Amino acid sequence: MDQERVTIYDVAKAAGVAPSTVSRAFSRPGRVSAATHAAVMAAAKDLGYRTEAPASQERVERHGRLGIEVPDLTNPYFAELVSGMQEAAQEHGYLLLLLDSVEDEEQERSSLESALNVVDGLVLSGSRIADSTLNHLAKRIPLMVLNRRVAGLDSVTPDYEHGMTQAMSHLVDSGVRSLTYVAGPVNSWSDGERWRAARALARTHGLSITRHGPFAPTAVGGEQAYAQIGQLPDAVICYNDLIALGFMVSALRDGVSVPGRLAVVGHDDIPLSRFVGSGLTTLVTPKRAQGHAAVDRLVRRIEAPSSHRTPVEGALPVRLVPRGSTIARP
Repeated sequence: MDQERVTIYDVAKAAGVAPSTVSRAFSRPGRVSAATHAAVMAAAKDLGYRTEAPASQERVERHGRLGIEVPDLTNPYFAELVSGMQEAAQEHGYLLLLLDSVEDEEQERSSLESALNVVDGLVLSGSRIADSTLNHLAKRIPLMVLNRRVAGLDSVTPDYEHGMTQAMSHLVDSGVRSLTYVAGPVNSWSDGERWRAARALARTHGLSITRHGPFAPTAVGGEQAYAQIGQLPDAVICYNDLIALGFMVSALRDGVSVPGRLAVVGHDDIPLSRFVGSGLTTLVTPKRAQGHAAVDRLVRRIEAPSSHRTPVEGALPVRLVPRGSTIARP
């Protein structure tokens, strides 16, 4: 078989084992049985597979670690996302190195730069740095981007438009006529996509819509959003559940009936969303599946770079979870 075309998956098929087992046989042979190691080595020799590709194609040194960037580790959304990554990393024999950027662009850039020499690849789950910086980074290390689409890079993004379509139809059926989108971080790609979809769909349904923000993607940010909103609309759709919960609790404290006077919709379906009041209506993606898919794809690019020359873009389904914060109006 042509060396240019031999991948870790070819070796796995020939040896009758999983690709992750082949990876461990080469990088950490003590973690596989002697018989399995012998079978993998024999298959690799027969196929002409080599672990060290030319420098332009593959990083020679392996660390057995993946860097995982998150913008806020205290946000429950990222905890579930990372859980899916951890599951996939264990399957492939990698350890995770968590990099919490605390919603700070400079800290994110510094953390990523520091991690370059100790990890084999990076997953960026909520990057705030510029597209040009990410493309430059991808020339130095395999990279996967979540919740954002960057030309030329592998990515997995939720289908925001489909999710917003469900939310808007639900609110229209509830009698909503005026709507405010409560925005998150100003440099968030997903925030921009949610606002774009909400604005277009509101116009389609003949709804009045405004944008309020940006605000920090936290419950405190939601409290600040409520304090600054002025005249309340019929409904708000918030950047995430934390903002929505802060906004909703502030409204309830102020004597506003939710959902009688004000309907509230969030994003992410964090565990707390079902326990506050009569529950928060929210838009949800399969977070664990997204994290698992991201690591799977990153490992493929690390271990078989010659077979993944073009970027892979994936979209995840988004569904509405109706709860007590929205209800049909009389």
